[in-house]
Amino acid sequence: MNIAFYPYWAAKTLLSLINVVYIMVITTFIYGQTGSVLYAALFPFIQMSARIVAGITAPLLVNRFAFSKLIISIPLAKTLMITGIAIVFTDLTAHIPLLLVGIAILSFLDGWESPLINTLTPRLVQGEDLVKANSFLSFSTQTVTIIGYAMTGFIVMHCGASQTFWAATSLSWAVLLLMITISSLTRDIEEKVEKNTSRWDVLRGGWLILWKNRSLRLITFMDLVEGLAGSIWIGAITLAFVKEALGQGEGWWGLINSSYSAGTILGGILAIALAARIQKHLISSMAIGSLLFSLLTIAYGLNSLPWLALVLCVLMGPAYQIRDVAQQTALQSHVPIESLSKVYAAHGIILSAAMSISTVVFGLIADHMGVRLVYLIGGALFIVSSLCSFRLNRVKESND
Repeated sequence: MNIAFYPYWAAKTLLSLINVVYIMVITTFIYGQTGSVLYAALFPFIQMSARIVAGITAPLLVNRFAFSKLIISIPLAKTLMITGIAIVFTDLTAHIPLLLVGIAILSFLDGWESPLINTLTPRLVQGEDLVKANSFLSFSTQTVTIIGYAMTGFIVMHCGASQTFWAATSLSWAVLLLMITISSLTRDIEEKVEKNTSRWDVLRGGWLILWKNRSLRLITFMDLVEGLAGSIWIGAITLAFVKEALGQGEGWWGLINSSYSAGTILGGILAIALAARIQKHLISSMAIGSLLFSLLTIAYGLNSLPWLALVLCVLMGPAYQIRDVAQQTALQSHVPIESLSKVYAAHGIILSAAMSISTVVFGLIADHMGVRLVYLIGGALFIVSSLCSFRLNRVKESND
């Protein structure tokens, strides 16, 4: 692997940890200060809205400035913004709207940064190492996310929100140093900057690539369907299932989350071990992983035994990780590197919109029609995704 992959691996892992700490600190801080669920709910809404707007405008940025400058300047702006919030954090107690403005700016910058960061994997790793690289990244980011959610609440309780936020700020400076290192190691890898291209052509470039390529169109549709289904695992719905379907309390809710997390880590290890086979059978891995995940989700939705729910959650981890790694690699393999950031920007908008819509819809279904139906619908959507994988295999064979 390219030597620049290792600082990139570290940077992406730290970014996942920072995101978890940031979300938990801000949410608990806003709710603790206001006692308002509405204010606390505004945080993810503002985050998602800002990222969608940023995703729409990201192609203009990529088309205007050199890649090596963007992967330093955007993290620098983010780090300075986080540091500014950390400095005035204790003074924001009486100025929650001002904090929400800061969150909007930070989320906007994150929406610019995310597609750039994601394009680094195929820039730094090619061929057979691409699945292995995606497996390593998935494993490390999932692991720190799980650890972050498990530990941040405890740290906030004992050290306070302000001190915990300073920890995230320190990690942001570490990420900035890693991005500077990556930039210095990848100066020979540049995107072509076309300043004379019309803004409309730039904005629709990523969308046209997704639409015109049959394979990409199917992969994007699969991600859209899975994005719609993915919200069945949000905390409120999971807790409702534990109470209503399993007849257990909050303690079992924690066990369900822990078992799914354990399965995800196990799946990451398995994906690394099977990297060569997944690379050789990319589409089959997507289909099998998606089909297994859908069947396990349906079994989970129909189940009433708490211990079996734990087993099913552990088994979901490997199926999800193999599907996710194969799908990510397939997307990267079908897009020219110089267009990948624009495609990721469009792709991110689709997923963000799908998640926001499905969260509301599944919440309504859980309230009025029962939480079991939510998981049965989610499982059905994953079956649709697996059927698309088999269709993708036929498209590939017809193109060969």
